[in-house]
Amino acid sequence: MGLTHLLSAQPSCEVVFTSTDALPGAGDRIDVLVVGESAAAGLPKPWTRSGAEDGTPDVVVVRADATAEEVLRSVSEAVARSSTASVADRPAAALSPREQEVLRFIALGMTHGQVARRIGISHHTVDTYVKRVRSKFSVGNKAELTRIALGLMPL
Repeated sequence: MGLTHLLSAQPSCEVVFTSTDALPGAGDRIDVLVVGESAAAGLPKPWTRSGAEDGTPDVVVVRADATAEEVLRSVSEAVARSSTASVADRPAAALSPREQEVLRFIALGMTHGQVARRIGISHHTVDTYVKRVRSKFSVGNKAELTRIALGLMPL
């Protein structure tokens, strides 16, 4: 429970599966799997390769004597690798031309108000486009949104 609490408190993490004696199912969407040293020995073969590109999660093995900072650093690095890899799988075509335009300006660091003035739409319309993009890619903050923009299209 300590590990679950530690990870749940991080904005970049969402704990979607916990168990002391089982692995997630094949249909579960897991980007990063955090396991103890003893559980690592029983992982299926594809999961033993960190960052495998076949849809298996990146695996972080946590030592019993690891500090909270060490665990968070390892998980953050795995999340970053997973996020970067999964952006390539997300089609830019899923976005309307206007959503792509708004996303491009947000990635350049513009505020919603600046984007609205730049392309001649209301601030509320920019908010709506951003909400749609966040929904389509299941991202929660501007950093993730910018990472999506950088991965999908040249600025």
